[in-house]
Parts: sequence; structure tokens; C-alpha cells
Amino acid sequence: MKKIWILMALGIVGTCLQAHTLLMNILNNDDNTLTVHGEFSTGELASGALIRLESLISGEVLFQQRLPESSELLIAIPKEPYQVVLDGGPGHTVVKEGFAPNEGFSVTAKASQKGTLSQAQNGNKEWSMPMIFLLLGAGILMGLTLYFSYKNTRLILIELQKR
Repeated sequence: MKKIWILMALGIVGTCLQAHTLLMNILNNDDNTLTVHGEFSTGELASGALIRLESLISGEVLFQQRLPESSELLIAIPKEPYQVVLDGGPGHTVVKEGFAPNEGFSVTAKASQKGTLSQAQNGNKEWSMPMIFLLLGAGILMGLTLYFSYKNTRLILIELQKR
């Protein structure tokens, strides 16, 4: 029984260490530029992830570049409303609305084509390994509880019949 608990604990800890979330910080530099920084919740830099600025008016890509080794990029702020997309691969996409330039947007949003814009993805709609181990552990514990409850109930009934 002790070995089962140790194996379950090691499995859960091992899978939790692999879990991560993509994070994006956007800073307005107050000089009509913004700094985009990407990293994972584990502290690992998101170098190589793709940064896109997408127009909220037309849906077209205004800027696109991969994050360098420093995982930080300086970008000129567009003159129209936009969103910043950090694409770290399948299930790892972060989307945030961008800052306006100091003089404001020269083009205003009349009709947004939301259908062509990127959407945030925080997972690939599959169960994570920690969730699988948690449910598996709960099922094992439930099974053991029922088994020992049944066994103890039988022993009690046998003792009662002897009296």
C-alpha cells in the first residue's frame, strides 16, 4: 500500500513539473513604442515564439516577428486599433489589446472583423497529466474504500451470526 502511495505521489509531482502556461507582458514606453516580453509560467523564456500585431479593423497582420533570445521585442505602435498575439505553438496563444499611440489612433474602428482575428488558447482541450493522475488516484481510493468497507461489513455480519 505504501508503494502505491509513493508511486502516485511521484507521478503527480513529475507531471506537475512539466505543466506550464504562456505569459505575455506588454509595456507602453510612452514614446510610441511598446515592449513585448514572453515567458512560460515555469520561468523559461519564450524565445522563438511568434509576435503578431493584428488590426482590429481589417484583421490583417500589421507586424510579425519571432522573439529573440532575450524574449523581448521593441515594436512601433500602429496608428489603428490592434491586438498583440503571442503564439507559442498549439494550445499556447495569448491575445491582448494594444496601447494607443500618444496622439491617439488616426483610424477608428468602424466595423471589426472578429472572425479573422486570433483567439487566445490556454490548452488544447485535452486533459492534462496532473488531472488524469488526480482522477486515477481518486478512483483507486474510492475502490479501496468500497473494498475495505465491504470486507469489514462482512466480518461484522459473521461475528453477529456467531452470537
